[in-house]
Amino acid sequence: MSKLILCTGAYAEKPYYFEKAGKNIYSVEELCYVIIHNAFLIDTEAFDEKLCTWIYEECHLKKLSEELRSMIGRKCSAASMAGMILEYVKYGTISEINKTQEIIKNNANLDEFDKGMARADYLMKAGSYRLAIAEYDHLLANTADYDKKIRAKIEHNEGVMYAGLFQFEKAAEMFLKAYNDRENEESYLEYLAAKRLSMSERDYISFIGEHQEAHELSLKLEQRMDEANDLFASSENNHMLQTLSVYRSESNSSEYYDKVADIAADLKEEYREMVKEIQEKRS
Repeated sequence: MSKLILCTGAYAEKPYYFEKAGKNIYSVEELCYVIIHNAFLIDTEAFDEKLCTWIYEECHLKKLSEELRSMIGRKCSAASMAGMILEYVKYGTISEINKTQEIIKNNANLDEFDKGMARADYLMKAGSYRLAIAEYDHLLANTADYDKKIRAKIEHNEGVMYAGLFQFEKAAEMFLKAYNDRENEESYLEYLAAKRLSMSERDYISFIGEHQEAHELSLKLEQRMDEANDLFASSENNHMLQTLSVYRSESNSSEYYDKVADIAADLKEEYREMVKEIQEKRS
């Protein structure tokens, strides 16, 4: 059974947007959760006057607000401010608080580019694709042309996210850029997959015919597609879809929409895991 956490202060009517993690938070407990689970993103910029005001006005925690404002004025470290908040709220064990502070201290030495990469990678894994793409675009604009490996990683990740947003033409563009920068076979396969999804079957066949260098890998892609189709045909989700058709034909709308929601949730989770695996392979 999960440990009960007693709430400190009020539940905010207006959320605070914690920019470092790209999340809206409604209580100091949520603030503590975000700090612990995103410690590698936390720096002194995470604690500012707006946060102090929100803690005071929305959470009605005057003492915590004043203490944080005082520490900001004294230019205390991000680790010490995070520790103070966690201890005040009594959120987390001593070990968790110490570990969080240690991570924040270690990351204080990272340059702005490395911090941006960490933030973009986190947003991608969390499924916040548009925020992650904006962060990656900023990094690309500040990455030297000769640093091909880093550029290729960023471009490939953007391709994955554009595909996740069903923007397959843009995904293909980014995968091709990644391949041109690093000549990684996986990026070219993803490029072909995005082209296949963005074009009619006739246009795709013509495209492969006009690009002989893509012929061999296009066969490998088709093999993957066949394997994926076979796996889906035998999957529980396919069975559920077959069941859905029965519910729909029988006008059983309540169970139909319940099943649709269940399938959508499962597919989202599977897709997040797939994106995570691809991103880890590219790291």
